[in-house]
Amino acid sequence: MSGVSARTLITLSTIGFGDYVPGRSLQADSQGRMVLCALYLLVGLALLAMCFDLMQEEVRRKFRALGTKMGLFDRQ
Repeated sequence: MSGVSARTLITLSTIGFGDYVPGRSLQADSQGRMVLCALYLLVGLALLAMCFDLMQEEVRRKFRALGTKMGLFDRQ
């Protein structure tokens, strides 16, 4: 995994460590960077949540199929 990919995954999946902060200076373009970063994080978190939800649905489906095969659940 490259450095950029690792930092993106850490940024989107944890609270972060505070070592990378957008807009450290008080320049005029730092507000724009902060807004872009916030939008990037919102879209990234939504995408990550969607991926986790899809994985959860797949695991549930597989366990239900296994439980049905073993006779633990009634067939629907």
